[in-house]
Amino acid sequence: MIRNNDLGDVLVSTPLIHGLRHAFPDSHISIGAGDWARSILENNPDLNCISPCNAPWHNKQNCQFPANSPLTFLEGLLFIIFSQDARDISKQRHTHGIDVLGSRQGSWLLRRAGIPHRYGVRGYAGGDKWCEKNVNFREDRNVTCAALAFLPLLGASIQVDPRPRIYLTERELGEADLRWEVKKPDFMRVILAPGGGFPQKCWGDRRFTELTNLILSQRNYHIGVIGSDEDKYRISLKELCGKSGRIRNFCGNLSIRQSAALVAQSDFVITNSSLAMHLAGAFQIPSLTLLGECYDSAILHHKQWGYKEGLVKGKETSSGTHRVITPKEAFKAFTIHSLQNKPFHS
Repeated sequence: MIRNNDLGDVLVSTPLIHGLRHAFPDSHISIGAGDWARSILENNPDLNCISPCNAPWHNKQNCQFPANSPLTFLEGLLFIIFSQDARDISKQRHTHGIDVLGSRQGSWLLRRAGIPHRYGVRGYAGGDKWCEKNVNFREDRNVTCAALAFLPLLGASIQVDPRPRIYLTERELGEADLRWEVKKPDFMRVILAPGGGFPQKCWGDRRFTELTNLILSQRNYHIGVIGSDEDKYRISLKELCGKSGRIRNFCGNLSIRQSAALVAQSDFVITNSSLAMHLAGAFQIPSLTLLGECYDSAILHHKQWGYKEGLVKGKETSSGTHRVITPKEAFKAFTIHSLQNKPFHS
């Protein structure tokens, strides 16, 4: 499998890995992923190998130009022909290859690796004509379910729960429980994840700060903020009016797996459309995803990326809602959704 994309993209491919392992228990399963996503896949019993695939297309980590630009085309071609990653993948002599995203470059990499049976996506980013069989892209289909559609193409008829999998150790979970410093049910543990890959996709730092103030106005909530070092000051602690004793800012201080464990030990997650949304889905934690200005439909976003215990709020331009949700509206949605999905008194 090739999934050289961003963290959430890699995580939502794990149900397909699980399906492949159960459908073909004696097979050797390898995933080609960027070094930035390796920790998400560690300890996964369904994998035989995590192969470095730091390919410069369709990710925020090392893709410097637009996805379909000539420069990205050239960078991708050079990676496929000359990179050590591509040479190492070729040496593994795989018989079958799946480009989960479905791109020209992904199909070319599978060809360059000498893989005879190649599977891709028709109708998204190209590459399907170099594949033996393809999944048809549908905008209204959940991305995890779309990935699982590769299974019948390989002759597998098993049913797989379309929920991400990240395998944390008991030690990782125990350390996260201690980091919260508060016990259930005395407090509801709320994760805030205000960071994201692109500013236009994010709900906004000012809105997250106002929402944090509203949450801390209720004494039964304790907040943990997760993200990278650049997310550390997105929520302004100076504006919390003396309520900062019930909030801990972990941004830049935790690894991806440590952040995942903190989510696993929480009661609710509030996030942009980012990895935290998928971590909440992996552990069946109720969540509220707040969309930024660039999204036109919260309903479509939920169909593509959401989970049954998750709530997505944002514009709905087809029905006349042309603005993102306000902090007061977000607080109301959080309050109602948390009570409906995980009552505080339980």
